[in-house]
Amino acid sequence: MTSLGVIEGFYGRPWDHGTRIQMLGWLAALGIDGYLYAPKSDPWLRRRWRDTWPSSELALLAGLATEGRAVGINVGVGLSPFALYRAYDARARADLQARITMLVSCGVDFIALLFDDMPGDTDALAERQAEIANDVHVWAGETALRLCPTYYSDDPMLDEFFGARPESYLIELVGQLPADCFPFWTGPQVCSSAIPKAHLEQLAQRLGRPVALWDNYPVNDSRSRSPHLYLSPLEDRTPAESTVLESHWCNAMNQAALSLPALASLAALHGRDQSAGADVFASAGLTPELIRACRPLAEHALGDLGGEQRHELSLLGEASSPAARELSAWLAGEYVFDPACLTD
Repeated sequence: MTSLGVIEGFYGRPWDHGTRIQMLGWLAALGIDGYLYAPKSDPWLRRRWRDTWPSSELALLAGLATEGRAVGINVGVGLSPFALYRAYDARARADLQARITMLVSCGVDFIALLFDDMPGDTDALAERQAEIANDVHVWAGETALRLCPTYYSDDPMLDEFFGARPESYLIELVGQLPADCFPFWTGPQVCSSAIPKAHLEQLAQRLGRPVALWDNYPVNDSRSRSPHLYLSPLEDRTPAESTVLESHWCNAMNQAALSLPALASLAALHGRDQSAGADVFASAGLTPELIRACRPLAEHALGDLGGEQRHELSLLGEASSPAARELSAWLAGEYVFDPACLTD
């Protein structure tokens, strides 16, 4: 079966630790079996990855891994060693080995080496990233390894922001990776409205291995998407054989509880048992009235809400549930995109 997972991989306001623990239980009930901790705002995973990590941060990771095992969720951590491939010398290699050893000691089930949202204008980019990945694969031992390339879609937006991709970059990179390391891919676009099965089949054939789909829905962390909430099910996705699609991951919204309708549709898409879905929604405070009122917010931005619609939503946000609290904070502008969060 294709593995299913949820990524906390967005910019901006991350989830708090209590929410993450709660999310693991919700995901397990929905039939989702993976969770990747990779919020862009965690400096220890990105710009400050070489620094000494606070013991409190390591304790949180270890706690997530323990809770995941208790409910049957594979917990991973995404490490983004910023621009490491520009100077992968002996010092850098030692620093990286120390961090991988540290993460393995936290008991996580897998490590995701994330080269996304970094400049790609480097000589021998694929060769250097493959060298790093193979080192990490050795150091991680039995802990599984995943990898996100710098160019994780054919979307020309990536070339615009991070430099023109080297010719044959993806094929060269994947061809040098360990056989059990599956590359993340977001589909035809960075945020793909549709991901045809034929697209995934052609990619898997090009790469000679199955793909790990990083689905950027319902994530809402960009300037254009943060004024919206996305509670509708996944659309225009078709399950593929495990020989084509190794895993399907959804990048969640900054609002964890409000992400659940979309995440439940991921499980339903792949035929997971949905009998516990009603209990999950009830635990999160996702009443039919709240879901119905929020679904139009995929089209109607926060700043464009009329007085009557805002009043209706504010009344729903007065409840004490997780979903209501997130809705209230969103209405108050607490999730509005801040360009300063784009640290890279």
